[in-house]
Amino acid sequence: MFKTVLTVAAAAALVVTGALPATAAPATRPGAPTSVRVVGTADQATVRWSLPASGAKVVRWTVSVTPVEEHPDQGVDRLGATARWDRFGALQAGTTYTFAVRAVGAKHPGPAVKVRYRATAAQSEPQSLYALDEAGAVVRFPTDGSDAGRTVAPHGTGFTANDRGDVFEPSADLKSIFMYPAGGRARQVIATGLHLTADLRSDVAGNLYWEDSVSGAVMELPAAGGMPVTVLPDAGLVWAVGRDGTVSAWVGDTSRAAVTSRTPTGETTTRSLDHGATGTFGYVREMLADGAGGLYVNWLSPGAAGAYSWQALPAGATTWTAAQPKLAFQYGATNSDGFRLAQSAEWCPTPSEYRPHGCDVDRSITTTVVRAADGTTTTVPVTGVTAGTRGPETGAADEAGDVYLDVDSGPTPGLWRLPADGGAAQQLVCAQFSRLLVI
Repeated sequence: MFKTVLTVAAAAALVVTGALPATAAPATRPGAPTSVRVVGTADQATVRWSLPASGAKVVRWTVSVTPVEEHPDQGVDRLGATARWDRFGALQAGTTYTFAVRAVGAKHPGPAVKVRYRATAAQSEPQSLYALDEAGAVVRFPTDGSDAGRTVAPHGTGFTANDRGDVFEPSADLKSIFMYPAGGRARQVIATGLHLTADLRSDVAGNLYWEDSVSGAVMELPAAGGMPVTVLPDAGLVWAVGRDGTVSAWVGDTSRAAVTSRTPTGETTTRSLDHGATGTFGYVREMLADGAGGLYVNWLSPGAAGAYSWQALPAGATTWTAAQPKLAFQYGATNSDGFRLAQSAEWCPTPSEYRPHGCDVDRSITTTVVRAADGTTTTVPVTGVTAGTRGPETGAADEAGDVYLDVDSGPTPGLWRLPADGGAAQQLVCAQFSRLLVI
């Protein structure tokens, strides 16, 4: 490196003679993006890049894919100036795709940089149970209860997963989404610049959802690629995602309520609800969804009994109906087919728990109530596990109908599996787990 030193006298001579130093014309187009790379997993690919080293100011980006196949907008995504990544899904196995990233200035686009990825077949994993342990790690269990599980993500608060075995979690600063790919490959950042809450959710297609911490909207990161989109403008009091991708939000109070739902095809409807025979909506605490547009709402009664009740709202219905045959200490879960509720033999109102001898009733789980999406109800006898505390307790259910629940106290604490056909419950592990998910 060297410097050219211009004396005052020499500078004055240049001015007098009119021989001014040459000035480069301002750039009219940005330079090429730098550090362009693609990271792929099976039929999905994420393209990343950095700002150009020179050139005009970047006002937006374009990212194109060839072959176009069924990608929207002829395979071209148009992104804002702050974007540094783009995601593409539904890629055909055996096809090599070319992704071209180009910075666009106020007047002209800059040169494109291309990267390539060869897609492989997406492999659906057998269903698994995922749960968050007391240390905040995500543990994966086989649904048949054949082993005690293994840790798949060390810091999984707010996690979700897809049916390929990939696990997703929000970053600690709630601005990015991390993916732990199935098979133990290194963690990837799949989205940045977000306003997350620590509560990611997913459907069976692999789309990711969350409540925007600034706007309150329910957002979706499509598995097929592209940028996050707004699904519902308001997450309401509680919201739920069905396995089919129907997203629903509950708004209202004890006297009036409404549910807004958005189907996978983009149809959005709002239903004003009738509380039916209950005479009230109670204080809504949880809402679960099946795979057919049905919702199951847990609410706390306004009276002194402290009862947590489950109500069913079938797809398209405006009046909810009881999803339980009796009050009980209970655990609710859904799968694609409907709702399952593990119930205790007896129940007592809250005030009884504070009497000298407490609530001396039989809390043994004796039945699993199975409610199909069409409203048909059956009961299956079970044995071997006793309920813990009262509350809006939720578990998880697999497609075979097995129910998984975590008992927080009492004589049988730990993680349990209730077989779909009934009979003896199976304890998977004695430790405590939360945020149960089967997918």
